Amino acid sequence: MKNQQLSDENLGKIEKLFSAKLIRTDNTFTLNIAHKNINSNICLEIYPEENDKCLISVYTNNTHLQLQSCSNMIISDMLEEVIFISETDEYISGLIVSKSGDCSMYSNVSRKVLKTDFSELNSEKLLSAIALSISETII
Repeated sequence: MKNQQLSDENLGKIEKLFSAKLIRTDNTFTLNIAHKNINSNICLEIYPEENDKCLISVYTNNTHLQLQSCSNMIISDMLEEVIFISETDEYISGLIVSKSGDCSMYSNVSRKVLKTDFSELNSEKLLSAIALSISETII
């Protein structure tokens, strides 16, 4: 496995976080997460690409989200979520899958927003800034 983000260690952390087993095939890793309490089903698919990046697809009961050129992932036991990151020098996008059954996507967020005083942001930009600010300390 060439992609460092898709190491056996990281894949094991994802399985542990969601208490579910990844289904591995030649070209994909699939994880099914069911939450009977809230009638939520999430299918997470990770497609490794030759350029050490991944395509991430998330299917829920009523949504399909896709993050292309994923270059990093942050697995947080404390937050009980995985943040898949796609980035350029100026912008960052994040697809967040939570153990509680929630999914969020923030796309093309300016890195300037992440460095702004959060009290100066409107509520819409504040959500993305808070959600993706963790990436600035790790990446």
